[in-house]
Amino acid sequence: MIKILSLVEKLGILCLPSAPINLDHERFAEYRDSEEHPADDPFENPPSHIARRRLADLPSDIPTILRYFLDGSRRTYKIGDVVVDARHYYPVIAGQVGVAVVVRGDDDRLSPVRQFCHIKNVLAFPDKVSRDDLANVQATVNEKSPVPFELLQYTVRAQRDPVDLGVARIMSEMHDLEIKIVQEMASCRLLSTERILVIDGPLRFKKKFDLVQFKNVIGLSKTFRPSFTLGKGRRQESVGAITSKLDFGERTIVFRTSEEEKTIGMWYLRIRQPELMSMPLEGVVKLECYAVDPSEKETGLDADRIDNISRFILQERNVTPYQSDGRWASHIYPIYMAETYLKTSFRSDTHFKALF
Repeated sequence: MIKILSLVEKLGILCLPSAPINLDHERFAEYRDSEEHPADDPFENPPSHIARRRLADLPSDIPTILRYFLDGSRRTYKIGDVVVDARHYYPVIAGQVGVAVVVRGDDDRLSPVRQFCHIKNVLAFPDKVSRDDLANVQATVNEKSPVPFELLQYTVRAQRDPVDLGVARIMSEMHDLEIKIVQEMASCRLLSTERILVIDGPLRFKKKFDLVQFKNVIGLSKTFRPSFTLGKGRRQESVGAITSKLDFGERTIVFRTSEEEKTIGMWYLRIRQPELMSMPLEGVVKLECYAVDPSEKETGLDADRIDNISRFILQERNVTPYQSDGRWASHIYPIYMAETYLKTSFRSDTHFKALF
């Protein structure tokens, strides 16, 4: 089988092989997928005068409004290094990135929506390699490699680990793929107030897009930094201190945060009984929603809608992936199924590493 790194070397780019390392196993352990931004003002309408809200039970005969569930995943590998100008040594990072969507049908069964499930292979080179050279590599790999790859560039920065920069570039490609899928679903008129999409992870998309397409999208994070602070002045508290006080079925008030000029409402919900958990923050999830309408941006997210979304999230606590996933207490099963479907669609580590 033709090795991809040998194809690169034949084009005159000095590329030194190294033992392929799965970076997702070696780095960024506990809070790898968490990302926090300053959050200060309460952001729900009408304003709440209490820090925690108890959610009323939903009647069992009301159909769920959470119909679609999206997971984006990546696997990244350091597979070699390029020497630039005979003086500089930069890593080449390979990756598999993908997005999977599952839908809950009217019979409550979950199934993948194959038209919205995509996987691609990528190679991230430093931007010190010229675009012309990368174009040649891209053409050669597409012609001779048994597996297609898309070439990316990461920007080299002083005082930053280039491996981290390569991984971040691949992560950004995964986020772009998530945005593309949401846009396709919105264009197909699949999303509405009665058919909401739940995305695994925070709504931290750098790319610009039409927020209206994300009106019926929420982000659900299984992990968050407990030392991150909410509020301001004397009322400032750590997330860990606030969420550890939540009882089962309680949520915090919504706080305002932002990402790339997009306004986001963020709140926390406990979906497991604390007395049954082994650690104080187990069973707490972070939820996010974009403020889309001008009135929302001005006065905050509608408190009744936030309560309604939170109640349906609470209903998702069972079935659980107990013993199948160490994050089971903060996992909802449809996201787990989307994640499982996607990861079993990736090439195995052994197969992928053998390509290089």
